[in-house]
Amino acid sequence: MRILYLCHRIPYPPDKGDKIRAYHQVQALAARHEVDLFTLADDAADLIHKPVLLRDCRRVTVARLNPRLARLRSIPYLLTRKPLTIPYFYSTELQKEVRKAATAGSYDRVFVYCSAMAQYVDPAWGIPVVTDFVDVDSDKWRQYATFTGWPISAVYRREGWALRQFERQVCESSACVVVTTGREAALVRQISSRARVEVVPNGVDTEYFKPPAKAPDRGRPTVGFTGDMSYFPNVEAVTYFARKVLPLIRRSVPGTQFLIVGRNPGPKVRMLAKIDGVEVTGFVPDVREYLARMQVAVAPFSIAAGIQNKILEAMAFGIPVVCTSRAAQGLSSGVAGAVETADGSEEMAAKIVNLLGNSALAGARGIQGRNKVAAEYRWDRSLERLLQLLDDPASLEQPLAVHIRQP
Repeated sequence: MRILYLCHRIPYPPDKGDKIRAYHQVQALAARHEVDLFTLADDAADLIHKPVLLRDCRRVTVARLNPRLARLRSIPYLLTRKPLTIPYFYSTELQKEVRKAATAGSYDRVFVYCSAMAQYVDPAWGIPVVTDFVDVDSDKWRQYATFTGWPISAVYRREGWALRQFERQVCESSACVVVTTGREAALVRQISSRARVEVVPNGVDTEYFKPPAKAPDRGRPTVGFTGDMSYFPNVEAVTYFARKVLPLIRRSVPGTQFLIVGRNPGPKVRMLAKIDGVEVTGFVPDVREYLARMQVAVAPFSIAAGIQNKILEAMAFGIPVVCTSRAAQGLSSGVAGAVETADGSEEMAAKIVNLLGNSALAGARGIQGRNKVAAEYRWDRSLERLLQLLDDPASLEQPLAVHIRQP
């Protein structure tokens, strides 16, 4: 089978949530089928990774996306009913290459990763389309609006509404829509009752995130957070924790350190390093070196959707996790039962203090979490379900064509 795979960010290196999922999908599909990958690179440094992807894919086409120019290109669309996400991820160069390949080639399936990439698909091709929403982006923009002040909140609210209308078109032009959790599946069914929705969870590489055979000497009591620090929910989470939760912890456990590990920290995050006990690392070549320093991993999200890879990775590494109930909502019941949940700063601080002061409890929770994640979040099981969907022609009857206009 030949598959045309569209994704909004080049899926290598797999160092952030959306790229991790896309990378594993590409690998799994390419092991069984011929895959032509068409994608965008919003970081010029990522262009050097094309040869790595060519080890798996028959063809890799990467168009450069300049984030600043993309934002400027989107601004005029504020005066329309179109979501700003669509012109942001539009590339004339990529559209030309996709159209050329689709009309000249004989593709059996089109796989769209991220709803914004559906704008590159022409229903006249007559090829069954599977679209991976991953999370439901319109819902994330709605959440963003509740945590920001006017006028930005109005822009976010408008984007949530406009993107929801676009997502309805995508649902009705796709043979199948894929999401990461049951919660997201319910959201898609609210958007379109006609959509066929399948849940394909994320996984975690439990071998890569295997705990060291010998427990490291961690020194100072350390709590940590990992993630792309240019991502709005991550910024809000670490800011809340550093300012509201960490001081409470340090009253009971003086000297506790909060590690903020991840690339692209902006001024708001870098400013947190001025708080006693906070370390902001920026980009690190191997996150495991910093996981090894943590006694507790935290995911203090007020905005969350889908499955948090940072939770799965910390659990796979044998670190007990404390998170908000919103952050845990995408986890299976078994894995959710292996994390500590807390929604107020005092409750969260108390649970972390308990783990920091009780190494036996922390060790037991770490082992329990790793065992649960290894049993329930294996990439091979998730991806096998995805392969079954693509391999079953009866399950991918093409719906009525809905034309999605480009900018």
